[in-house]
Amino acid sequence: MKLKTSPAFLFLSLTAFISFSQTQGKNFIDQPYIEVTGQIETEIIPNEIYINIILNENDKRGKVSVEDQENQMISILKSLNIDMDHNFSIIDFDGYYKRKVFGDNEVSKIKRYELIVKDGKTLGKVYEALDRIDLSNISIIKVSHSEIEKFKREAKIEALKVAKEKAKSYAEAINQNIGKALFIQETNSYNNSQYENNLNVLNEVVVVGYGTNKQEKIQDLKIKTITITASVMAKFILN
Repeated sequence: MKLKTSPAFLFLSLTAFISFSQTQGKNFIDQPYIEVTGQIETEIIPNEIYINIILNENDKRGKVSVEDQENQMISILKSLNIDMDHNFSIIDFDGYYKRKVFGDNEVSKIKRYELIVKDGKTLGKVYEALDRIDLSNISIIKVSHSEIEKFKREAKIEALKVAKEKAKSYAEAINQNIGKALFIQETNSYNNSQYENNLNVLNEVVVVGYGTNKQEKIQDLKIKTITITASVMAKFILN
């Protein structure tokens, strides 16, 4: 048997559904609530220091090949117990051809590397060792931590706790209290791990910390801490 549905029944059903939805929405919206933002800032000591090293044949008198410079550098880094398999890599290799009217034509090569060290002490040793073989085109490009995401999550949780305490204080000021959270949103998360627009920052760190005398032994370079800022916005029922 085929059932027929009357237009009147469909209209009544649709009206009931809309009314129910509006009622549900109205109950949520009309609840008194308090909206606050909690922010936290924390500093951590980096255990990943990213160093940019550039080898350029034209930087050397007598034009020492990039390959010879590279072999020297790798030998030095290995002597410092650097994990070359995991913490050293080639990031770029350029070559350009220079045509001469008189004399032999030249091909010049530039190679860029990324080295990761764990602390300022190792960084100082690397800087000192490379400086001894006249490789000084090095710079810090960023610092990080192997558990940076964990620290970010912890900062956001602390920011939410700050928001809750702030809401509680505001409610008590008007002789009320807060109920369950209606809404939570991350509004900001930032960390200053980049050394932006400063290719000479490593040299500056050395100069500031240890003077300009290159003969002075570098024991431990002081690397700036990573500042993590987290902000969370939350809405709580106001009773």
